[in-house]
Amino acid sequence: KDRRLDLGLTLVLLALVIASRLAAFPVSIWEQDEAVFSAAVIDFEPTDNRPHPPWFPLWIGMGKLVHMVGLEPAAALQVISLVFSIWIVFPLTALWSPVVGRRLATASAVLFLVAPGPWFFSGRAFSGTAATALLTAALACWIQAADRPRWLTAGSILGVLAVLVRPHYAPAIIGAALMIGFRVPARSRLRLLATLTIGLCLGAIALVIAGGGVAPMWSAMEIHADYHFSRLDQAERGLAGSGFSRSLGHPALVVAWLVLFHIGMIGVYGRGRWKDITPILFGALLPLMVVIYGLSNPAHARYALPVLALTCGLVAIGLERIFRKWWWVAVAGSAAVAVGLIGPQLTAYRSTLSPPVAALETAIDQAWDVQGTLVVDRSLHAFVVARELRQPIDVPVVFDHLIERGFATPPDASGTVFLFDAGHDDILIETESRMIFTTEIPLVRTLSQDRFLDLTVATGARLEEASLVEP
Repeated sequence: KDRRLDLGLTLVLLALVIASRLAAFPVSIWEQDEAVFSAAVIDFEPTDNRPHPPWFPLWIGMGKLVHMVGLEPAAALQVISLVFSIWIVFPLTALWSPVVGRRLATASAVLFLVAPGPWFFSGRAFSGTAATALLTAALACWIQAADRPRWLTAGSILGVLAVLVRPHYAPAIIGAALMIGFRVPARSRLRLLATLTIGLCLGAIALVIAGGGVAPMWSAMEIHADYHFSRLDQAERGLAGSGFSRSLGHPALVVAWLVLFHIGMIGVYGRGRWKDITPILFGALLPLMVVIYGLSNPAHARYALPVLALTCGLVAIGLERIFRKWWWVAVAGSAAVAVGLIGPQLTAYRSTLSPPVAALETAIDQAWDVQGTLVVDRSLHAFVVARELRQPIDVPVVFDHLIERGFATPPDASGTVFLFDAGHDDILIETESRMIFTTEIPLVRTLSQDRFLDLTVATGARLEEASLVEP
């Protein structure tokens, strides 16, 4: 009887998760990295930023496989992300069950799934959702593998897959593997670490071969690293503007999450289960925080997905310690509030083209109508490349930085269509007409990287000639 009830409740939860993810499946891509990934699915060229370092080899490989079935490149990646966003309920529950019990583990999964970030990013072409699911699954296998050596091997394979999907997770996987490895007998330790090491080495070798060798890929890495790290000092590092805060929807919710997390830590210690969570907290979560806050832009909401996954179990314990036997009411209430706030925003999200996609298509049509030239803001380069690879653009395209630097002359104003993001109109002198493409979906703005939300298509655009030719 209990097994039938368990199965029934599992199917109900899974049905709700599937419905919630389908409701949040967007009709188009919204961000630059999604455009880069979709372009790489068509033409994998790691030395030409398709995609950018560290190249996400398995993510692009999975996209190519699904693309072969007949889906558009971006849609292929979105479908893969959607599948992982549904499947993650199982590794999340498996990860936290040994620590908090099955009921609270299920509550942990619910808290993660209804958070704005995991919900809105569930159908996006980013690698984060899939990699977070694989990371969680690897940790679940390792933590439950005390007397089951085969689970150590399974965890190592899943860890390799997580790193090949999103190499940024390598420190978390390696850190957790080392902590688990020193807890198990020598033979099991060898099994765990050897499987992980061999898998990562084989993946790296395959990537180097596909990329044309070590030298060109190293050069591409250096160029990207210089650009990436030169911009980190501009990143928002306060709590209110952090990706953690954005992913939960409001700074006050981050404070509540952190308070419950620390109460949960005390609860785990009191239950004598501290040893079970140290690989999660210190092996995986701590290295992730170093990567996010030290080597990345911590204001990006999508980077917080693994942080939420690796803390939600302790948040559930915190709720149980505060509300006692009524903890399930707190979880259900939180889920209901999330659905009430997020649900009304999903209709527009899943049915409206994003501003960059809609604006680019309109600009191409208008340039074609006047048989003119399309001048594009350089920040939209990835969208143009992805569109060109998917469907050739039948009008001349010039990027604005070439005009700014004197490598191209402004085309005749009567035939110029200028597409630019907000604040990127420095070379625009005047225009005959403008069309504004924007989004009014509040959570999209909260979860965005503060770009590609307000675009302009200017027709009959007169552009300024370069005053200085740069080398």
